[in-house]
Amino acid sequence: MLNILLYLPLLAPLAQDDSPQLFRDLSLDAAIEAASKERKIVVLDAMTSWCSPCRQMERTTWRDPALVPWLSDRAVCIKLDMDEHLDVKRRLGIRGYPTLVAFRGGVAFDQILGYKSAAQVRAWVEGLERGTTDSQRLLQRIEVFRNMRTEEINFEDRRAVAESLLDHGHDQAAGEELLWLWDNIPLHAPRLAAWRWDVLPGELAPLVGQLESVNTRISNQRLALRPQKGRLPSITKLRDWIELNTMLGDDLATAIFCGAALEVDSGRRLMRKLDHRLFPLLVAHDDWRAAGLILDDPIRQARATLSALDAPLSHLSVPEAVLSARSEAPSRDAIPLIPEKSLDPGRSSATSKAGLDLQIRRMVERDVRSSLSTRYAALLAADRSREANSITDELFTRLDDDLSRISLVTQAISAGVAQKQSERHVRWLEEALR
Repeated sequence: MLNILLYLPLLAPLAQDDSPQLFRDLSLDAAIEAASKERKIVVLDAMTSWCSPCRQMERTTWRDPALVPWLSDRAVCIKLDMDEHLDVKRRLGIRGYPTLVAFRGGVAFDQILGYKSAAQVRAWVEGLERGTTDSQRLLQRIEVFRNMRTEEINFEDRRAVAESLLDHGHDQAAGEELLWLWDNIPLHAPRLAAWRWDVLPGELAPLVGQLESVNTRISNQRLALRPQKGRLPSITKLRDWIELNTMLGDDLATAIFCGAALEVDSGRRLMRKLDHRLFPLLVAHDDWRAAGLILDDPIRQARATLSALDAPLSHLSVPEAVLSARSEAPSRDAIPLIPEKSLDPGRSSATSKAGLDLQIRRMVERDVRSSLSTRYAALLAADRSREANSITDELFTRLDDDLSRISLVTQAISAGVAQKQSERHVRWLEEALR
């Protein structure tokens, strides 16, 4: 599925050039010195220019008419771009954006991460004034959880506390809580199964190399779930084993097992139930034949992917889930966002919006071509030529252009299967290069 969330920041209204009155134009050291003279705390907004939740706070929280004077009376507030202040980022252990850090007497004593409303910022500062930090509240909450019976616990609350501990750098406590959730969700909170499989492994993986206790627990669980020769595991145990491999950085073990299991009908039926998880993993390990064999109903999947072209971009808005999510720096492969300075401020808002919609549409089309071309190449590698050709028919129905032809051919070359449709591929290239 396409990750449309990557494009949503483009749809948000552009930030104003003027800085909110709340923030002073000071370095961190200068702010600490000023706060000492004024007998205030320092509140640092550690942000980046590309962070959507940061921009949202700039438009809302930091312009709130009640919060600005109230907070100015209590704190020296500064805003620093962590891409420009790497020394501050390393010093404070900033992991995501925005992160609000409170200093007293020159010492950072609390921080909170993610989009915060004006009411949430005020509640946080009021807690600091009472002498209770966010970290202390989280650790106290853990003790409450540990004294409760499992059936009495709100798993969503415990998950939120565990993730907040991770954001605060309490890795040991966070690791213990995340492992508890991994162990207990299947029996006591099955509604969180998707989060357990899709998100939790990514949160535990960094802790595997840092904490021996986490590494040992996960390694022992993986060993207990290791598929036995000649016997296929249940789909639930298989998915657990796959995610444990990912936590331990051993996706190769998954790829090897899948490649072998796909050679028998029963194994193929089992693997195809997890094709959404295993297909990209097998492609990443250049096992194109296995990737092609594992696809279940690829034509239906292609049509679902193509449906992204029908998304009404003009009606999209940034959801709360995006605002509250941790914002990490984009990878080199991420779709580049349009720098604000590259936009012509003289154009009308309607014209600018139309231009943004056009660029977003082109990004969506690029992802559609890439997704279908990858499946096309994998199907060719698995000798599923009829379905591979149907994929191209579906693609050309919606995107019959040179870019689609080039994408199909280059992906087939990458997979080492260009010769399987050599005449067709040569014709596509000739058409594209005319």
